[in-house]
Amino acid sequence: MIIAGMSMHAVHATDMPTKKAPAAPSPALTWTGLYIGFNTGYSWTASAPLNIATYNLYDASTGFGNASALGGTGTINGQLNGFLSGGQLGYNWQFSEKFIVGAEADLQGAGVRGGGGFGTIVPATNGSTVTTVKAHRNLEYLSTIRGRLGYAVTPQFMAYITGGLALGGVDATGAVRQNLAYAYSTYLEEPAKADFYQNRTGWSIGAGGEYALTPNISVKLQYSYYDLGSVSLQNSTFTPLYFTNLLANKAVSLVDTSTLSTKYNGHYLQAGLNYHFDATIPTTSQSAQLPLFTAQKYEAAEKTTSQNPSIKVTPYLWALNTNGGLVINDKPLGNDTSIIDAIAKSSSFPLAFMGRAEFTKGPFWAYGDFAFAQLRFSDSILITRQPVADIALATSLSGHLRQTLGIGEGGIGYEAARWKLSNSTNSYTAIDGYIGVRYGYIGLNLTAGAIAAANSQLLNVQKIGAGTIETTNRMQWLDPLVGLRMRHSISPGQNFELRGDIGGFGIGTKFTWQTVGAYVPEIDYRGWKIGGLIGYRALSIDYANWRNGKENSFNAILHGPIIGVSVKL
Repeated sequence: MIIAGMSMHAVHATDMPTKKAPAAPSPALTWTGLYIGFNTGYSWTASAPLNIATYNLYDASTGFGNASALGGTGTINGQLNGFLSGGQLGYNWQFSEKFIVGAEADLQGAGVRGGGGFGTIVPATNGSTVTTVKAHRNLEYLSTIRGRLGYAVTPQFMAYITGGLALGGVDATGAVRQNLAYAYSTYLEEPAKADFYQNRTGWSIGAGGEYALTPNISVKLQYSYYDLGSVSLQNSTFTPLYFTNLLANKAVSLVDTSTLSTKYNGHYLQAGLNYHFDATIPTTSQSAQLPLFTAQKYEAAEKTTSQNPSIKVTPYLWALNTNGGLVINDKPLGNDTSIIDAIAKSSSFPLAFMGRAEFTKGPFWAYGDFAFAQLRFSDSILITRQPVADIALATSLSGHLRQTLGIGEGGIGYEAARWKLSNSTNSYTAIDGYIGVRYGYIGLNLTAGAIAAANSQLLNVQKIGAGTIETTNRMQWLDPLVGLRMRHSISPGQNFELRGDIGGFGIGTKFTWQTVGAYVPEIDYRGWKIGGLIGYRALSIDYANWRNGKENSFNAILHGPIIGVSVKL
């Protein structure tokens, strides 16, 4: 009985359910680590005035000196508003359960414009002055290098303040035109003109919030205030307004000097998307609170060994912005356009058509990439002037500009290294090196027409004339290039790519650099890999040559968002 009882007890003990060990807690979210991303937003002015002040320097008894200066003085309510788009790179360190510190650098291409004008009629001793004043200002790009201090309101949401250095490219233009109106005036005007560009430094401060959608992807909304300081255009950049007397062998009779002053500051509201590289994953404590973070452990991963070749084709679009300068036959031309300008003013499709094909076999790969864009701009203007009371002049000007841009490149690459986190099975990072060549082409075609008419009743003269000019020019080059590419796979079908190269070295261009960052998702569909592409591309070109003793050069950055689809066979 005792044995039986013991046996029964043993059986009952065996049949009793065993207690399962508690499941290991999922890794806690951390903000620590390196991240890269894209942003877009809108900027509006904090200081609207463009102030024009005109002073009379010389008056040869015309009686118009004071009136001339007063007529060219005033304030223009020129807003500095527009869209900006770009990218950012930063690093966070979550040094306690709630607090995060970090640093971030960003660069945005801008379509931020503003300006206007005014007109005056001022009585003078011998008649009156009729003046037209115009002034405009632009923010071509905005970059900041800032520190960040954040507070984790929840593990997924961080509120932060930020501030630091701001850099920006600013330009300003102005013109003062004037007529001295009285019976039988013999004074001929030369208008005052200003044209200015400068890279400036200042400061920026702001605040925002960032929300983690996944451990690797977050979205943010940020407000910033930037201040690049004040600019004053005077004698060296603002030519004087002066009049010559037609009856005194064109002797100078009146001279005015003008000053244009304005401030470049504003508010900037931006939305952004960040990708966080595999950051430190903490171990949870008994209290389930976020502890301090420990160092990440990496190990080498096996390189690609598959000898089955594959080819990937990716057509995509490039929303092109241009910041820089263009010189044609010794004549400098502005070459600052944003995608907003292209959409609003171009009579052609404003996006660059692009395509990339990549062939891969094992660790080796080869690629080809091309981009093509053609923009057409048309405009016309009617100008009426009366330099002398009895003589009326009218000119109608019309122009058509076609700008063609073509860029093609190709090369070969090799996967140099691959590694992964020690506790990761699907995620890896790979580094590739590549060499190649890049061909560039810029073509310009300008057609301009003019019709002019002059009329004088006293001289009984009425003349009409017309003319047309057409100018074409092109620049092309072939450069060597060398670059690196980083590929990071979060999980199968979730990929991030960052590549950069430099080239030229005085062979074709003086120097070029390029950087491309993109998120590349993929899905399997009946043996094909169908994917997408969303990212940002920037290409800097510094090219110059001399033809018939005249300079032709292109020194600018082409940049903007890219979006496309891909098929891998």
